[in-house]
Amino acid sequence: MYPILKREFIDSFKSIRSMLIILFITVASYQSASYFNSNPSVINEMLFEGVDNSAAYAAVISLILMVLGFLFAFAISHDLINKEIELKTIRLLITKTSSLKLMLGKFLGTLLFWIVTVSISYSIIYFISDSWHTESFLQAIVFIFYVVSLVFLISTIVTKSKLTMFLGIVLGLILPILGLLSITIDKWYLLPFKYLLPYKYLNDTLGYLFIPLSISLVYILIAVTVMRRRDF
Repeated sequence: MYPILKREFIDSFKSIRSMLIILFITVASYQSASYFNSNPSVINEMLFEGVDNSAAYAAVISLILMVLGFLFAFAISHDLINKEIELKTIRLLITKTSSLKLMLGKFLGTLLFWIVTVSISYSIIYFISDSWHTESFLQAIVFIFYVVSLVFLISTIVTKSKLTMFLGIVLGLILPILGLLSITIDKWYLLPFKYLLPYKYLNDTLGYLFIPLSISLVYILIAVTVMRRRDF
């Protein structure tokens, strides 16, 4: 499993899309931290809403992830599993390792890539502002875990990479809108998105983070089960 994890992690950095996304998040983190550091009055204006200094510095990263996280993850990893099926390399891989280790290796490699990317952004904020918001960081990691799990599931169920690319664009744009609307508008038709997407739980205390984590584990379990039942 480790060689697959390592390969997936390294390969995630090789595409132009991933470099652009990392650059965008990094620059946004640096600029926001520099701005807040040079304009402390802005933070003071935010404090009346109950936002402490460290949370204000991390707010930009949280906003980027919540709005663009799905789109970014699909852009890089929409073909996480189905590319192996299309290229027929899946047959070679499962002769060397079990399907479970293959799936977990690819999932964990992709997840590690995003954890490193988010950690770099938070580290930049820390070095500029000398402020680290642990709660916001944990919420970001849980959000990324959820997003990668969903990408992982769709890439397993849908065997055509071109189709997952299209679905990734559509879902990457629609899911954040539905998720954010579901926590601000109390309508019955938004309830499934309110409780299945992670946005609601990120607004609650840290104890509620186990819910999106549990949903993510269900996604992973379904993906592994689907893969095990396929005949290659």
